[in-house]
Amino acid sequence: MVLKIKHITVYFATLMFIMSCREPFEPESIEFLDALVVESTITNQLKHQEVKLSRTYRLEDNEPKTENNANVRIQDSNNTIYTFSQNQDGIYISDTEFQAQDGVMYQLFIVTQDGNEYQSSEVTLTPTSEISNLYAELTTKNNGEQGISVFVDSDNTLGEAKYFKYNYEETYKIIAPNYFPYDISLINLIFIDFGLIEYDIVITEREQEERVCYSTEKSFGVIQTATNDLENNIISRFEVNFIPITSPKIRDRYSIYVEQYVQSLEAYTFYKTINEFSGSNNILSQIQPGYVLGNIQSNSEVSEKVIGYFEAATISSDRIYFNYTDFDIQLPDYYYDCDLRTFDYNDPYERARLYSLVTHNSYKLASGVNNTGTIFDVVNSECGDCTSISSNIRPDFWED
Repeated sequence: MVLKIKHITVYFATLMFIMSCREPFEPESIEFLDALVVESTITNQLKHQEVKLSRTYRLEDNEPKTENNANVRIQDSNNTIYTFSQNQDGIYISDTEFQAQDGVMYQLFIVTQDGNEYQSSEVTLTPTSEISNLYAELTTKNNGEQGISVFVDSDNTLGEAKYFKYNYEETYKIIAPNYFPYDISLINLIFIDFGLIEYDIVITEREQEERVCYSTEKSFGVIQTATNDLENNIISRFEVNFIPITSPKIRDRYSIYVEQYVQSLEAYTFYKTINEFSGSNNILSQIQPGYVLGNIQSNSEVSEKVIGYFEAATISSDRIYFNYTDFDIQLPDYYYDCDLRTFDYNDPYERARLYSLVTHNSYKLASGVNNTGTIFDVVNSECGDCTSISSNIRPDFWED
């Protein structure tokens, strides 16, 4: 449908000593160490394994530097070599799918584009452990904040797994609250005397899905637990995520996919120490307040420091879905305030304002046209078009 209406109107820094300071100060990079940062965990899943390479960076820099054009390979104790190719900046993916095998040793080798060589210690696959239960409950924090806690249970009484690290990926549906299936555009602008303008209004049916979208976010930082100090080897009600009841993520529908990695004592200790030093999300690629020894060393320069850890870990995963109505809570507010406005073309000032909002602020049509074709509702795009803040591609795994 096309309707035309013509109107006339108007980083890595050594900062250990700073941590003891009592007075506020502006931090600066001190004794900056330009070091290679390596992140790689191969698992018992048959897939294209991944190695991430970057460099440490200074406090005044905004983003880490990726390490590109490196030669990366993994060799096992059976003399099988797995080569890797760069997929994107700093990301290297194995050329073939493979999975870590029990009883086989693995070693990572890296040659950077400047010719420096690095290798990891030999690692073996950790014991297996399965997530026995993944569930969500309404909880209250000590500070009184209410939210939805996602818990993991894992019974390892018959196994040897004791050290665990978790990653999660949350996906949530977004429904534009003021969606309308037609778009409005203003064309053929003509300036008239006394600041008045003339233009055509064109209304067309939207060509893509803009009402329902899906967003996905990955976890940050280190989420760990251990059972070595427990009488039984059982993980019970370990919280991997907490979503405040006011979060718009749970407004329409929410899903979380949790991965449980079994770590060696050495890998667990490394990440635990890094996390304590870091105190924030991106634990390896960002600036660190001190050097933590991993299991990767330089073959070119013995004294060169390398940050990171190469490990072979077994993995277990699970996914759950829930809606806010599954809990006794109110509907959370939308992500944005919705600026819903009504304009009458018989009013020259309203017509001028409509032109500004639609043309310069990307406002979307939010309702139909009256019989005379002079009244329109429009709304900011965040509330009328979910693709302005998310993706309209429905994930293959999604369940309603």
